[in-house]
Amino acid sequence: MKSETIAVLENPWSLAFLPDGRMLVTSRPPTGKVNNPITPGTLRIVTQAGVVSDSISGLPTNVGLLDVVLDPRYTSNKLVYISFMERDPTAPRVGRAAADLSIDPAGLAVMRGTLVFGSDGIAKLQDAQVIWRQIPKIATPAGSGEPGGRMTFSPDGTYLFVAAGDRQEMEAPLIQTLSNTIGKIIRIYPDGSIPADNPYVGRPDAKPEIWSWGHRNPYGLAFSPSGQLWEHEMGPMGGDEFNAIASGSNYGWPLVSYGDDYSGTPIPKPSAGDGFAASALWWVPVIAPSGMIFYTGGLFGDWKNDALISGLQYHGLVRVRINGSKATEMQRIDLGSRIRGLAQSSDGSIWVVEDQPSGALRKLTPIF
Repeated sequence: MKSETIAVLENPWSLAFLPDGRMLVTSRPPTGKVNNPITPGTLRIVTQAGVVSDSISGLPTNVGLLDVVLDPRYTSNKLVYISFMERDPTAPRVGRAAADLSIDPAGLAVMRGTLVFGSDGIAKLQDAQVIWRQIPKIATPAGSGEPGGRMTFSPDGTYLFVAAGDRQEMEAPLIQTLSNTIGKIIRIYPDGSIPADNPYVGRPDAKPEIWSWGHRNPYGLAFSPSGQLWEHEMGPMGGDEFNAIASGSNYGWPLVSYGDDYSGTPIPKPSAGDGFAASALWWVPVIAPSGMIFYTGGLFGDWKNDALISGLQYHGLVRVRINGSKATEMQRIDLGSRIRGLAQSSDGSIWVVEDQPSGALRKLTPIF
């Protein structure tokens, strides 16, 4: 495989191709040991020649941008969707650090705005509005994460799915409930309204946007070419999962896991009849999956319709083949660094962004 470094970016998190071949790239500044991060993320345009724009204006107040996706009808409406983290010192105090008043609650949110270009060619987001917020916001110790944040549209473009992480909370009463959106996958219309056929609409004890639940840290969310929604999530000490997502299903976290607690304490393993949806594939030791696409191009002919999963702990890509509800790991592609996200160009090349601190944007093509 040929790998070219096209540009070096500051803390890139996700990328999406515009119709003209340029890329939108988001950033999430490192939180490190900062209890209340204040540095906002950036949204930039990067050309395939490596020219990087200034940060695009019009973003909402944030402490880091996560995923970016285009509206399925982008060519006509120019709408862009971004998931991001926001702080709110006035939010109810929930989470492991709730008693520490020096730490503000923070949480996942999703916005959309219109990407417009001025006569000078400079882009900005116009009429940006928040269409969804995870509830509740969580007060977490410095450096805590697990926001999830990956997004995808249904194949017909009708629904927007958002993966909302557990924010590193281990409390089953918080995660194994339908009254909040911690550790859930949600399904909304592109304007943020709730589809009437979501599985928990009408239940007074449930958030109506919930599609599935019992998730830990879902950093991959994509529809296969056959129309099945797939998700991957990081396990604790072992037990990363690859799941076929079904409406109303509970995937068991933190009551069951293929891994164990970081303390070494065993977590009950999934078993037939336990009431939880089983994973199609899992990894022990972990690969720390961070992003996913289904490859539909022609450059890598043997990969057609396979899932490509970027890895943080595994420094590269993991290729997975789907056969109905079954999944099989086919190949590992060592790229030598932590990979945060990936996207496919219209020519079939694969583009990846390395995790901080390197931040390289790389183009992958076959060697003929």
